Amino acid sequence: MLNAFLLGMRFLLVLMGALALLYTLSYPDNILPPNPVLEDVEGFTIMQLKPLLWLLPLLWMELWCYIGKHRNKVWFSAMGTVLVAALAALPVLRAQYPELVRPTLPFEGGMLYRGLLYYAIILFGSVLVRLVLLRYLFPEAPIHIESGSQSSAVLNPEKARSVKDIAAHPVRVQPKFLFGPGDEGVVTRFRKLMRRIILVHTGRNTAIALGILGLGLWVFLYPQPTPEEALLRDKARMYSHRITPQGIPLATRAAVHAAYRVMKEISDKELFAGMNRRQAEEWLGLQSVPEGYRAWLRDERDVPLPSVDNAFESRTRFLTVQDGRRISVLYIRTNEAGDVINVAEVQDAGWNAVADERRRRFGNDWGGFYR
Repeated sequence: MLNAFLLGMRFLLVLMGALALLYTLSYPDNILPPNPVLEDVEGFTIMQLKPLLWLLPLLWMELWCYIGKHRNKVWFSAMGTVLVAALAALPVLRAQYPELVRPTLPFEGGMLYRGLLYYAIILFGSVLVRLVLLRYLFPEAPIHIESGSQSSAVLNPEKARSVKDIAAHPVRVQPKFLFGPGDEGVVTRFRKLMRRIILVHTGRNTAIALGILGLGLWVFLYPQPTPEEALLRDKARMYSHRITPQGIPLATRAAVHAAYRVMKEISDKELFAGMNRRQAEEWLGLQSVPEGYRAWLRDERDVPLPSVDNAFESRTRFLTVQDGRRISVLYIRTNEAGDVINVAEVQDAGWNAVADERRRRFGNDWGGFYR
């Protein structure tokens, strides 16, 4: 009972490490966000350890596997459980929260897609190392059975016989040939046992094959939203928010990602071209947003963004969604009278501080070239 409890605890600890491994491979920027201050620092910085973060959960897993028996069983059970769970969640996240599966912006990491790929590579490498290489380098010692071995009682010197005694009275073995009629009851029980073993083995393999097939069908056939359905989903989600203890309304992280996708759709397809402000607000569904938060979203005063310098921009801030770190802004350019929207542009900031700084510098250099 104690051994089973310890085995279960080790499995849970290794399972936690496997989850941390997948998270580290998928979302390293959440653990160590890019910092432009450290970009120009000479010598060693903590950011140089970022590509090696995945080794920490791997070492944790190896530690708990090493301190007990059934190391491979614990290792592959935990790794396989996390892989199956991640694959099962993948199509749901892809349909409902695509920002967790693939990057919203080009300078984001590979997200869950990349994490699963690297995780599968590590799992495959574990099979090669643990089940092939280590078994080849450290084979199990074979068990030798000596056919001529005798017990100490037989080899007792007090019962020893001389060569003359052995020659005069040799030990003759009387062979017994058991070629009589077989015991049908034993044969029947043996057949039943073999059938049961074959049935269990076949059933287990069938269950595994059906499970793999079902998981594959789930991943590839789970219904995904059409572009129109995805746009409606994001329009409904982009206004979810919370109120801080200071009374400031902030969007959720999912809302900022959804808002950026909606704004990108508006910008790429010029959906607001020819609309006035009221028509654009109705298209965005702002009439259903609480008045206090709607005023916060529709604030048209200039706001500094770390990714761009708006000092020389003749555009108006039309919609702003932010969660305290990330921000998505929809700018508009109107006609001379200011009552019709000509162009709508989306601007982001806060996803990657290094990318923001580089874009701001590039924009300033490019603007200074033409000024």
